[in-house]
Amino acid sequence: MDEALLGHNHAKSAIDLAMWDLFGKAVELPVYQLLGGSTGHPLPVISSIYAGSPEDMRARVAEHRQKGYRGHSVKIGASEAEGGPALDAERIAASLADRQPGEYFIVDANGGLTSESARRLLRLLPAGLDFVLEAPCASWAETLALRAHCDVPLVIDELLLSDSDMITLIRENAADGIGLKISKAGGLTHAKRHRDMAIAAGLTMSVQDTVGSTLSAASIFHLGATVPPSLLRCVLDVRDMVTRPTGTFAAPLIAGGVMPPDSPGLGVTIDREALGPPAQIWEA
Repeated sequence: MDEALLGHNHAKSAIDLAMWDLFGKAVELPVYQLLGGSTGHPLPVISSIYAGSPEDMRARVAEHRQKGYRGHSVKIGASEAEGGPALDAERIAASLADRQPGEYFIVDANGGLTSESARRLLRLLPAGLDFVLEAPCASWAETLALRAHCDVPLVIDELLLSDSDMITLIRENAADGIGLKISKAGGLTHAKRHRDMAIAAGLTMSVQDTVGSTLSAASIFHLGATVPPSLLRCVLDVRDMVTRPTGTFAAPLIAGGVMPPDSPGLGVTIDREALGPPAQIWEA
């Protein structure tokens, strides 16, 4: 696919996942075995806390904590008109106010900060808050400028699309970890390489996707199961983010963690009624 078409990773990802699923079914192995084997450790699950008022965000963190989530991704990026760095600082402080032992917090700007606004934000925070800052800026130049003046751990995901981006990150010491989003990488084939490069460089990682589906969640769990526990911070359960599931698979959230199913392939039973009739059929 890469030889035939540059870019368009999200479109390629759907086909790539289907091939891994078929591969696993053909050899009667779960995909995590094909990706290197499971560590056997439950995967800690992270919530996604959209930006709102500080007290509302604090309440939604508490709700997810009650559901068993041990990690929380707190969204920020207020414009100057909305309150800017001062509002974002309040959001972060409120979201972490009830932090429990063993919890992990990502503060995710989705590239919505400049180097300047990020530095202003960090100066406004109370001392001692334990979090990592994810995707603070929209460009490598801004990110590297912030990195030179930032004592908060940085995680890159929005800028991480290709193998060359991983090389840039490692060469420039641009971050302490990555948010490995499978569809942005183009599927499990590329994501597997990014995982290996991150492990070799000693980078922590969360395994995620950009919203997603049941199939997306399954791919996240299978890849996450292969990451050494010392480097895996969390996985994102995108089943929590959609209203119409496209299938089912056995991966319940138990005691704050999930495990991929042991059935061949991705282990997903597709709801064909939800997908509707095929748009195109190819026959050999």
